[in-house]
Amino acid sequence: MLLGSSVRSRRESVSSTLGYPRGSFLTEKFPVLSYGPTPKIDLKTWRLRLTGLVEQERELDWNEFTALPTTTIEADIHCVTRWSKLDTVWEGVALRDLALKAKPRPAARFVMQHSYGGYTTNLPLDEIVDEDVILAH
Repeated sequence: MLLGSSVRSRRESVSSTLGYPRGSFLTEKFPVLSYGPTPKIDLKTWRLRLTGLVEQERELDWNEFTALPTTTIEADIHCVTRWSKLDTVWEGVALRDLALKAKPRPAARFVMQHSYGGYTTNLPLDEIVDEDVILAH
């Protein structure tokens, strides 16, 4: 009960100080959204490839990936569809650790991420190696 009260009061204070984007709303639910249909992944064929402007290209299968050291983070999520969910807990591999395995070259500035369903996005390399950025599993 105490935990519920402290979370509730934190959420009320975040809301009153606009600690989430203007025009969004807080949710207790966890909306599930995906780009296209949610893929069914065969973990026997799943691969994570680290390629591009790196000193050492790497490919990890699911067992190798999940055997890497993990970290747990707590984060607030602010979705472009205008909902916010506070205090979510995630466990996964720090992208910083993955980058160390591939050894990005000095000219590398961005990471291009490819996913199932043909979805791609790019992010600045210096942002994904922050200590609180993980690839959750």
